[in-house]
Amino acid sequence: MPHCLIEGSRALENVLDPKELVALVHEAAMGSELFKPGEVKVRLSLYDRYSVGGSQSDFIHVIFYLLAGRTDEQKKALSMAVVGALVERLPDVESVSMDVRDIRREAFSNRRQYLDAR
Repeated sequence: MPHCLIEGSRALENVLDPKELVALVHEAAMGSELFKPGEVKVRLSLYDRYSVGGSQSDFIHVIFYLLAGRTDEQKKALSMAVVGALVERLPDVESVSMDVRDIRREAFSNRRQYLDAR
């Protein structure tokens, strides 16, 4: 269920293959032991037009959506694991950040739920 969106500057492609970037974030999330195999979905968007503090410095920002219920400590550990993996692999990228967001269970739907409700 977890959905992970990676946003970054297009120039990152010159330093790291996009497939490797997706795999790096996926592996770091799985290493948190908060998820079962096959649960985490990771997507990458690279931007040509952006501003980081008024400049065109490279950046990576990760948004991680999970169903509500994890503790703040679990979410912080997940965030630190992913950011740590990114900083280790991309030490020259100054702007690396991550936000963990809860999805309200009451409002969430997916294909399985839809088909089960029919």
